Amino acid sequence: MLHPTRRGAALVLALAVGLLSACSGDDGTADAAATTAHADGEHSESPSADASSAGPPSGSAAGGSAAPESAAPTGEAAPAEAQTLTATEGEMFIELSASSLSPGEYTIEVVNEGNATHDLVVERDGADVAATETIAPGASATLTVTLEAGEYVFYCSVANHRAMGMETPVTVSS
Repeated sequence: MLHPTRRGAALVLALAVGLLSACSGDDGTADAAATTAHADGEHSESPSADASSAGPPSGSAAGGSAAPESAAPTGEAAPAEAQTLTATEGEMFIELSASSLSPGEYTIEVVNEGNATHDLVVERDGADVAATETIAPGASATLTVTLEAGEYVFYCSVANHRAMGMETPVTVSS
């Protein structure tokens, strides 16, 4: 059992750490570890313990933990921005805003200008790659899809719209 003076000091210290952690802007995970360490009487070692558990191995130079964090994103290839494509649907037709597509990620804005409900399905080699929900007349939807080089078919799967000509072949080439 702790001596009453030590128990009181530990309680005051734990309350002070709790109060200070409530004022900090971080998510509280380090504060919880620090509070636990202080309650156990390890107040002088908890900051270095927190730093070593969150940072690089102890053999690293000071400030070394910032370099790997900032270097990691620059070491990777920056993701290419999605290209935009508009698919306008109407009474049994699909019209694309571009006739030639290169491989990459596309954000397709599907606009239903018709009087019937439609959708847009992207198919490759007989398999559906991506699709929108049904789109009410006068409404639009957005579809994001990565297209690799090859042959695709964009079509409407509502009722027999595809059989009525609501499909368009799409070639993606480098």
